[in-house]
Amino acid sequence: MLTSKAIVLSRENFGEADCYIEFLTEDWGVVTTLAKSARKSRRRYIGGLDIFCHDEISVRGDPHANPYLDELKVLNTFLGLRDEVDRVFSAGRIVQWIQKIVAEGTPVPEVYRLLGQVLALLEKEKSSDRILVLELLFKMKLISLLGFKPRVETCGNPAGCTAVETFLDMGSGILICPRCAEGRPLLRQNWIGADERNFLAVADQVRLTAWDQVNIPVARAQHLNRMITNFASFHTQVLLPL
Repeated sequence: MLTSKAIVLSRENFGEADCYIEFLTEDWGVVTTLAKSARKSRRRYIGGLDIFCHDEISVRGDPHANPYLDELKVLNTFLGLRDEVDRVFSAGRIVQWIQKIVAEGTPVPEVYRLLGQVLALLEKEKSSDRILVLELLFKMKLISLLGFKPRVETCGNPAGCTAVETFLDMGSGILICPRCAEGRPLLRQNWIGADERNFLAVADQVRLTAWDQVNIPVARAQHLNRMITNFASFHTQVLLPL
């Protein structure tokens, strides 16, 4: 029997009493387990199979080959996430990003820790504007961990032009200055201002314990959220939730 800490990503009923539970684990990455009699025996899994629950799980069989969930200990249910519509929707989008772009069966302990930290912060946040900033921060940190974050230098040359207003080139992930963007009208849909550029520069480096010090106007956060979602969708070839 093998043990790992894990966060529930999804739950799907199977047969008359069983469930398939998808976890992001600390040791094995994203795995799917079969929880026998999960809909009949509440004592066996003690309320740890709901989405967002943080558990310590024990499985039988190869974690990467449809193992059986033997037992679990609940570490945190994140009940506060369900108290507010903005929080639960944001947490749902965050989980979907992991489901869609984190390869199943690949150990990603940094992503596991990122998800746990963000859910804990999200559970306590009451401002819808700040929830948006936290979600955007999560997206930037996730794509950085997966190796395809945008670069903030202009035209791929840190010593090149220093234009304040730039455009994000989806393919290369670099910022293009207005002069170099001439003749490329599609680039102008991906306008990046000073606020967005400053956010891109620090987002993947800022400690989540100090995330409340990261400030960006809500309109700029909304604009950048759409752009980063489109950027990540472009590079993963997966339609990601906005």
